[in-house]
Amino acid sequence: MTGRARERAAGFTLVELLIALTLLGLLTTLIFGGLRLAARAWAKVDDRAIEAADQWAVEDVLRHAISAAYPAFASADPSDRTIAFDGAAERLALLAPLPQAIGAGITAQMRFFLAGGERPRMLVLGWRLDLPSAATGAPLPESQVKLLDHVRSINFEYFGPAAGGGAPMWQSQWSGRGRLPDLVRVHLERDSPSAPDWPDLLVEPRAAMNSACLFDPATLACRRIR
Repeated sequence: MTGRARERAAGFTLVELLIALTLLGLLTTLIFGGLRLAARAWAKVDDRAIEAADQWAVEDVLRHAISAAYPAFASADPSDRTIAFDGAAERLALLAPLPQAIGAGITAQMRFFLAGGERPRMLVLGWRLDLPSAATGAPLPESQVKLLDHVRSINFEYFGPAAGGGAPMWQSQWSGRGRLPDLVRVHLERDSPSAPDWPDLLVEPRAAMNSACLFDPATLACRRIR
């Protein structure tokens, strides 16, 4: 066996070792780079799944509250037919059962509104039980729950006859009425790039008038009987 053959049989040359280390380094870089990309992609998918779940939960709260809104009278005055429903373009207040997570089946005064500074804003549910305080007789203090953050805007619209009568149409206000609107549409926009698109929510209240009212076709509202 020649000297060169004996050297090759004894092990790798320095050049071969450097080439092997370089290839190993490149392979490691490719593997860990791929893992980082996969982790980022997984994180994005996970964020979108969380955003979609939050959106579904908020839609469910809004749908439940609006569909189950109760047209209770706003005052004890027998001559006052106004019901406890105050709808504006960017807020909504009504009387309805609380969500399951807060107090399932318990009727409370609820309002949906945006809170926060210029950016970011959040959708908030304010609620209090429809009972006077045992100590003072005044309304109970309001509790607030954040429903959704990174909200750019929210818009409520109400479908039904105008305040002075006439054909039903979409309106930006529904307050001081003797009945609930026929439909409520909710349009919400997010300011988070990871948030999924929010399709308009269209909800029909199940009860239009208080059972203590008789329908008055002249005013398209109700005549209070107690």
